[in-house]
Formats: sequence, C-alpha cells, structure tokens
Amino acid sequence: MEVNAAFIYGFASIILMIGYYSALRANDLIRVLISLELMFNAIFLALIPLFAVDPAVAFGILIVTILTSSTEFMTLITAIMTMDRIRKSVRVEEIKAGGEQNAESKSNT
Repeated sequence: MEVNAAFIYGFASIILMIGYYSALRANDLIRVLISLELMFNAIFLALIPLFAVDPAVAFGILIVTILTSSTEFMTLITAIMTMDRIRKSVRVEEIKAGGEQNAESKSNT
C-alpha cells in the first residue's frame, strides 16, 4: 500500500490545528503542555515525506525539532511544578504577566 505525501501533510495539518485549538481553549497548564506536544508531533509527522526527498535535510530538521520539543517540555513541566507549589493550582488564569502579585498576596504584606 502506497501512502501519498499529500495525505500525510493533510493529516499533520489536522493534528496541528487540533493542537492550536486545544492550546487556545486550555484552562490549565497541563492541557497547554498536551496541546504543545500534539503540535510537535504534527511537525514530526510532516517530516516523514521529506525523508524521501532529502534525508540529510530532514534529519537535521528532525534533530532541531526534537531538541526544541524536549526543552519546551522540560521548561513547561518545571513551570507546572513551581506553580503548583506556590499557588496550589495549575490554572492558566492564575498566571500574571511581569511577575504581578495577586490581590491576596498584596493584602498579606
């Protein structure tokens, strides 16, 4: 059975769009992490037809993608653990830009 490259690219695009939508609709950091991993897996899937055209370029892109994905994964896991320790919650709404403090922390000081 022969699989057409357009079919693989179409499937990877659908997975990527599901990942984007899930990341935008996520309520907590764990769902954001799952969405980001889904997006990186779509990129890995899109690289498969490139191996048939130019294996050296595909391998280089694959290595960079794997390193980026693993770095992003470990950074987000560290952020989730830190946020859970400090706030006892992993909800996205709890995250403040620029290190702003919550109203509860301001009133306690």
